[in-house]
Amino acid sequence: MQAQRWSEATYEVTWITDLDAVDHRVLPPDPDVLTAIGLSHDLNSAIADLVDNSVDAGATSILIRFVLVDGKPRSLLVVDDGRGMSDSQLDQAMTIGRRRSYEGSDLGHFGMGLKSASFSQADILTVLTRAAEAPGIGRRWSRHTRDFICDVIDSGQAEQALASAGPIANSGHGTIVRWDDVREFPTSDNPAVVDDYISRTTQQIRAHLGTTLHALLEQGKVTVTIDAADVTDGSAGAPQTVEAIDPFGYRRSGARGYPKTLWAEVDHRRIALECHIWPARSEALGFRLGGAAEQYQGLYFYRNRRLLEIGGWKSTAIPHRRLQLARVAIDVSENIDLINMNMEKSAVQPKPSLLRGIEKAQAEDGTSFSDYLRDAESAYKLGNTRNTGRPQVVPPGPGIAPEVKRAILEELPILGGREPVAIRWKRLDNTDFFEVDRRAATLWLNSRYRATVNGDRRSSLNDSPLLKAALYLLLEDIFRGTAFGPRDKDNVELWQAVLSAAAQAEADH
Repeated sequence: MQAQRWSEATYEVTWITDLDAVDHRVLPPDPDVLTAIGLSHDLNSAIADLVDNSVDAGATSILIRFVLVDGKPRSLLVVDDGRGMSDSQLDQAMTIGRRRSYEGSDLGHFGMGLKSASFSQADILTVLTRAAEAPGIGRRWSRHTRDFICDVIDSGQAEQALASAGPIANSGHGTIVRWDDVREFPTSDNPAVVDDYISRTTQQIRAHLGTTLHALLEQGKVTVTIDAADVTDGSAGAPQTVEAIDPFGYRRSGARGYPKTLWAEVDHRRIALECHIWPARSEALGFRLGGAAEQYQGLYFYRNRRLLEIGGWKSTAIPHRRLQLARVAIDVSENIDLINMNMEKSAVQPKPSLLRGIEKAQAEDGTSFSDYLRDAESAYKLGNTRNTGRPQVVPPGPGIAPEVKRAILEELPILGGREPVAIRWKRLDNTDFFEVDRRAATLWLNSRYRATVNGDRRSSLNDSPLLKAALYLLLEDIFRGTAFGPRDKDNVELWQAVLSAAAQAEADH
């Protein structure tokens, strides 16, 4: 059969420049759209999206609360002391598909965060809000609505709920986002199952928010706490504060000359790449990030001090365990057009021009991106070699400043399964400077010398960091051994005599 030959006439299209409209029809979205939005969210990223909204509203205090009824989780609240919303602003915030205007410094971007985050986790979304010197108002959406009619909450009930919410009660204004019928909540009648869920989920949320919002939390402009409250008996657990977890928060760089800024030339713009190399074998939380450090090498994109994605090379390098110390911070706040960001703000895809710029980036001293990767590999190899001959030590515990602990964990391999050594003050019955309590894994310092050691500085759990660091290095092996032999006892007597005499001399002066 002969193949048909198409002539140019076959492809001829009639073109009318201006097409006339003869009627108009309103075509509302299919109601099932509410069940489809936010499918890429998990609980952590969904809550982070709500916290972003609170930060954009100027909140300084944010509370995440699991609400229990008769011991079972019933609702989840995100409460803030931000500006609150007027009636029209609340309608706009609750409108599906309507995008509000954003300031350049806002964390929000797409205008769908509230709805997509909420319906990804819950079937009912309620927002209660109060602007300064305005009455409380509220709206409620059901994920299963068929007519896109939004409920208006009774103003008296809205006022009552807002008045009892901690951050709002203190400021007089703010917003409550309430989730009901949360699909992830356990349905078990076993209190142990519920307790385990609340505890485990709280720690996951703390870790996620602590990492993604670390730059904002470190500034101290906003505090985030998490608790659980049972409305049946009015009991509430102790609030847990979200602490900053800095993926670049090492005490000492892992390679000389780093961190170093490399510059990527992209579309006649210079994009800064802050290239870091962590110290090898670090046990710091900012390095481990709750998993294997090898997972977290690569590019870290920030927008308005909010971390968008944790690691990954985006094809600019091949992931390898030898590159696990390498992390690059890139701020795209002023160059948001160079990336594509998903609606959940949890993944970034740099555009090809940016990727090419990263691969060709150079520092002022001529260091290239390839040089940086080689330096990171060298630091990894050197760190492993250097630490091989160092003895494993008992981990440092309470009373030792966090900065000192990080340094110890970075420099020394740690014995697993051993109780950390605490260094604390108490009044001893004699003039000895210290007392070794191997049973309690505690080195007691005589509090009669505390003022002498601290001088004008305030006493606290982690005070005297220099002294405690020296004592840990001196006495750690006494706690490490299974036996307390004659040589150990002789060493302790020697150090006791010298340090006690020095402390007494210092006190006399």
